[in-house]
Amino acid sequence: MLKLNLEMNSEKPKYLQLVEGIITQIENGELILGQKLPSVNKLADKFNFSRETVFKALNYLSERGVVKAIDKIGYFVHDVSPDTDFRVFFMLDKFTAFKEDLFNSLIFELGDRAKVSTYFHHQNVELFESLILQNLKYYTHFVITTFIKETSHLNEVLKKIPPEKLIIIDKYESEISKDSGMVFQDFENDVYKALKDNISLVEKYKKLIMINHKSAPHGEFVKKGFDKFCNEFMWKNSVYDDFIPDHFERGNLYITIDAYDRDMVEVVKMTRNSQLELGHDIGLISYNETTTKEILEGGITVISTDFKRMGAEAAKMILKDKRTHKYNPTTLILRGSL
Repeated sequence: MLKLNLEMNSEKPKYLQLVEGIITQIENGELILGQKLPSVNKLADKFNFSRETVFKALNYLSERGVVKAIDKIGYFVHDVSPDTDFRVFFMLDKFTAFKEDLFNSLIFELGDRAKVSTYFHHQNVELFESLILQNLKYYTHFVITTFIKETSHLNEVLKKIPPEKLIIIDKYESEISKDSGMVFQDFENDVYKALKDNISLVEKYKKLIMINHKSAPHGEFVKKGFDKFCNEFMWKNSVYDDFIPDHFERGNLYITIDAYDRDMVEVVKMTRNSQLELGHDIGLISYNETTTKEILEGGITVISTDFKRMGAEAAKMILKDKRTHKYNPTTLILRGSL
């Protein structure tokens, strides 16, 4: 049975005294990995606590991964090194080079104060829901990208996460609580502003082509900004789902948003094979910065947010226990391809 020395006049809440007692016994080796804890009723009777106090303590330990609840069986020791303040559930739609920058920045900023577990939902709302519901009790914070088309179902799932635990990254979600955190891009206005601010360079090209690849979950928002620019300045344009040779013509400026840069590579290859010059005969703007784009063909112009900053901002919300809705700036990095 657990040993617990209560401080009679302590200002510390009773549930935290129980938490510390359990952690102390784990650290001392008196409770070992996989060992079942006494039942809620036994703990309540032993220390003259209410059941609510015991549940609060066990939920606190579950969020930090120290114990794990198994339905209708009980609570078991899940981590024998409970030395961190936070356990973070980090979920992306997919893993890319720029999302790796975000992840590494988050980890660096949190330092040794947090343990971070990574998940991927692949834009599948059923998988998204399943992963969240299975883990609601085991994390102090949920840092999530929400590129999923079934928005009504998505919002219902997000509402199941206590708002103070939730931080949305990358995409703006209008329905989440003001008590939740958010670090987001403004895709529509970002691409519109990038084209408008560099209109003297865009004017070199007779037609704008956007390749709105199905793998790009932000494509519908980028297209709105692209359409806004083209309509306002009456620019000849086309939007295609993918890039094929029939779409290639001298004098075109291509905007590619494929997360894996396949369309960007095809434009470069066609330019080479046609013995045309990138940045003169053919224009190219790619979405999201990578180190490859810095050097490919003398440099590919990109529209990109600062993913390292995004990760750091999410981490600061956790460390400072402060939630805000914050726009993450996006810029056009001008290189030879424009």
